[in-house]
Amino acid sequence: MEQKKLVRYCELKAQQKQIEDELESLRKEIISAYSADAQFELEKFTLKLVYQDKRQYDDVRLFEAVPDPELWKAVSKADSAKIGALLKANLLSDKALEGTYHIVRTPYLYVQPAVIP
Repeated sequence: MEQKKLVRYCELKAQQKQIEDELESLRKEIISAYSADAQFELEKFTLKLVYQDKRQYDDVRLFEAVPDPELWKAVSKADSAKIGALLKANLLSDKALEGTYHIVRTPYLYVQPAVIP
């Protein structure tokens, strides 16, 4: 392997790290400026900010709230996807889960090329 290629690879990785750091910084600024969903049509891009509420469960409280030990084995730990599936299947109720979780707002920032007619 040529040393020039290895050096170039290292240079590109350093640039990638700088770009990722700047992207993260800008992302944080954009998110902090808008507390609700937003969409912007720019010259060549569409920028969309979407907030999603997610439940974060407490293992101990969840264990106490799940009435059936066999059902708890299906969950085994506070896994939101599994719990959501049990809720949809009506094996658990929202009422039974009250106090076992807190809501976390998660922002998602999407950038898409603008649609040019």
